[in-house]
Amino acid sequence: NSGTGNSFPGYYAMAILVGDTLYFSADDGSNGIELWAHDTSNASTWQVADIHSGTGSSNPYTFPETLVGDTLYFGAKDGSSIYSELWAHDTSNGSTWEVDDIRNPGGNMAILVGDTLYFNGGSYSSPGVGVELWAHRPSTIGYNTNTGGNVTSWAINASLPSGLTFSTTNGSIY
Repeated sequence: NSGTGNSFPGYYAMAILVGDTLYFSADDGSNGIELWAHDTSNASTWQVADIHSGTGSSNPYTFPETLVGDTLYFGAKDGSSIYSELWAHDTSNGSTWEVDDIRNPGGNMAILVGDTLYFNGGSYSSPGVGVELWAHRPSTIGYNTNTGGNVTSWAINASLPSGLTFSTTNGSIY
């Protein structure tokens, strides 16, 4: 945040080093508090994602600092709710997505056991129910998409040789 303003780097306790890159929360004075990165090898700094687009703040916070493979998990607000929700950022391809609508995930507890993240959080579908134990297995993510979600459609940009058919329902060639 140039000038007299404060950028508050890491103010929301979001700060984790992945390889040579430090990921942290900060305010640039125009986009609110969002997820940023700084590459220590070349001193470049950039906004990773504008999760709460415009001037609103997503206030990314640690989940606490959970990195699974190349994917960083954290809580953030996209503006659709007053609560933070579970988000992920794949550091290898730069994609950022909402994992699930879980209120205030990992605020007091988050631990990786094997390939499963266990954390506390609230339910949108049962708002009267308090904070509960949740689990997320990152290995079940459909990594064939750039959002981390399931593949929902298939297409092909070329014609196939005679005798081969492409299925738009499951992406197979037969």
